[in-house]
Amino acid sequence: MKKRVYIILGILLIVLAIPFSIAAAEPQDLPYITQDDVGFMSFSGSNDASGFSASSAKNSWGKTNGSGVLGLVPKGGTIVVCGKGYVGAKYTLPKLSTPLLITSNYAGTNYKNSEPANNPSCAFKMASGVTFTIQSDVIFDDIIIFQEYAAATTFVVTGGATLVMGENVETMSKTGANVKIVVEAGSRLILGGGEFDVENNGGEVIEDYSYDYNKVKQTVKQEETVDYSDVQPGVTYIDFNAGKDTNDGLTSSTQKKTFGNVNTENAAMHIVRGGGTIVSTGRLYIGSDYTIPNLGSELTITGEYGGVNYVNAEPANNPAGGMIKILSGKTLTIAGEVRLENIILFQESTQNAIKVASGGKLTIGENVIFMTRQLYNMKLVVENGGTVVFETAEIGFDTIEGDGIVIVPKDKAVGFEKKRAYDERFTDVSINHWFYSYVKNAYEYELANGTSAAKFSPDNKFTVAQALTAAANIHTTYFGKSVPATKDGEQWYTPYVNYCLENGIISVGQFADYGKNITRGEMAIVFANILPESEYAGEVSGAAVDVTSDMGCYNAVAKLYKAGIVSGDAGKGTYRPNDEIARSEACVIFTRIALKSERVE
Repeated sequence: MKKRVYIILGILLIVLAIPFSIAAAEPQDLPYITQDDVGFMSFSGSNDASGFSASSAKNSWGKTNGSGVLGLVPKGGTIVVCGKGYVGAKYTLPKLSTPLLITSNYAGTNYKNSEPANNPSCAFKMASGVTFTIQSDVIFDDIIIFQEYAAATTFVVTGGATLVMGENVETMSKTGANVKIVVEAGSRLILGGGEFDVENNGGEVIEDYSYDYNKVKQTVKQEETVDYSDVQPGVTYIDFNAGKDTNDGLTSSTQKKTFGNVNTENAAMHIVRGGGTIVSTGRLYIGSDYTIPNLGSELTITGEYGGVNYVNAEPANNPAGGMIKILSGKTLTIAGEVRLENIILFQESTQNAIKVASGGKLTIGENVIFMTRQLYNMKLVVENGGTVVFETAEIGFDTIEGDGIVIVPKDKAVGFEKKRAYDERFTDVSINHWFYSYVKNAYEYELANGTSAAKFSPDNKFTVAQALTAAANIHTTYFGKSVPATKDGEQWYTPYVNYCLENGIISVGQFADYGKNITRGEMAIVFANILPESEYAGEVSGAAVDVTSDMGCYNAVAKLYKAGIVSGDAGKGTYRPNDEIARSEACVIFTRIALKSERVE
């Protein structure tokens, strides 16, 4: 009898074990990547670019039949976020026939970059409170998902879709809040990595699970280059208001309306695919991010041609003729050789950019007029490998950014210019603070930034890396040079350190730890060595009472003291060379280096 009981109990234990075995089984119907289509995207890219590589990334998500990155993966595949993958408004990902992988690690190159911590340079992020709705299978992996605002951004999984957050997903937050994931009934979330706030509305949530989802070989498609060198240069006329794209574009009375695509036969750009001249008889309007590709020869864009001047600066809020205007916030990219002359560049609303890509060249010729409805003009971005040549002393862009080459006339004085207005943005810098004017000047001349959009953190300390970055930026501004971009695997400050070494600002072995806070004495040694000796000329008498000739910083402090760039503490005359320098104190040096009017006399 006892034997029978044992058998029954054994059977019961086996039966009871069955549900646990089922619960631990691998999930069914897992999504796998089977399409080899791929598209690269970055918010700084252009939808006119091919999207086949990081250097030709698309700007937006778009539609499966549109110009955004989804147009490259209409049936599924892989989207490579190689910069900021930005969702600026409520967005629903179209239904795809196979799963979609969204990643920053592709074909052996990892584009992920968590610097700066308050706005990672390569990450997926959404505008405040925005929802990203997923209605077909999507996998995120090897990517940073960034929560920028206190108002949660949200993934909504619906329509029976599966959202997979792979084990290499990293989540970052500027506010401490997490990205939210809402799983609707009949849909599924598989969590392998990252920190999220999950709301399950009747769906299925599987945690701490990862699997090998990729079934295709990752390859970067080679860019197709079209050689137009055998095409003769052409001339076309364009006016957004009076022109028509059905016109031949060959005379001032049969203007084209838009640029169009260089490969489209009735487009203005097709006429000048071999180079030549585009004549703006009225308003040359660019209604989206646009790239002028490499043509057969240089392309000139002008408002004057054949002895006729079409430039008309009236009305001031929207010039009528010989002008270029770009849709609010959009970018005109120069990938070939382009010359602007006798033309108005009009800044209407949210700031536009003209970007010179690697290999591109932009020449700013005579009579380029900068007009604006705002407090700022367009900005100029010169990428590493790009070149801009100013043939006149007039540099009317609001700012010039990037690591490319900028050439100015020999008689153009290279120096410091105010590049932006201080709008009282730093809540911890009030007009009552002793350092207010120094922080304001340092910000306006782009010698220093805040630690966030609203904070300057004046009492925080400066690291060696930050000090060398500031020194390199001041040196490049003065001498018209540039610092190369950070390479994959490098620390963010490495190019600045190398620049300082190459230009004799510091010497090899001068600093063993670039992450440590820099002292006031070390700061003096660096900043006494970034400008020509003539810029340190001064006759301020006296000396810092606590800096003696046996100290390594003695000559540097004496040099800056004599020039009126540093001075002793009020009432004490001490420099405190061994103290770590505060951000507010650093701004004193920055400002007095750039502005002689601010120096002690």
